[in-house]
Amino acid sequence: MDVNDPLQNCPCCSNRAFRVCCGPVLKNHERATTAEQLMRSRYTAFTLGNSDFLLKSWAPETRPAEISCDDKVIRWLDPKVEGCEAGNEDSSKGTVSFTARFMGNDHLCYLHEKSRFIKKDTLWYYLDGETESATEKIGRNRPCPCGSSKKYKRCCC
Repeated sequence: MDVNDPLQNCPCCSNRAFRVCCGPVLKNHERATTAEQLMRSRYTAFTLGNSDFLLKSWAPETRPAEISCDDKVIRWLDPKVEGCEAGNEDSSKGTVSFTARFMGNDHLCYLHEKSRFIKKDTLWYYLDGETESATEKIGRNRPCPCGSSKKYKRCCC
């Protein structure tokens, strides 16, 4: 992804340009005004390998000492937000449920998470989440999950 391209779509699948969607939040955590906006920005940070933002936007009480996004084997495809509870500008906590697909080692994987967020002062933070995952082998002659309309063997493998 070329983050300097003004027309580049945001990886969070908002159908907005990165420069007006998650880009400003990744530069300034204060720009996330809702729990969903922070969730989308954290997803984008995962796709870009921005572990600094992931740590900064994680609540101190549950934050790990470090996080690694250096796994070049994973290719994130898309998140689908399935629901939000609270988490608006006037809330102090919120929950966002989403499913994200990714490819890795010839497998299509699904990660479903119900993420909890809290707001401290004016900043939203990821607190924790309940996750479920599923994996399926990608057949070489199946359509590629990336959406290219090509067979997997001619596209992403």
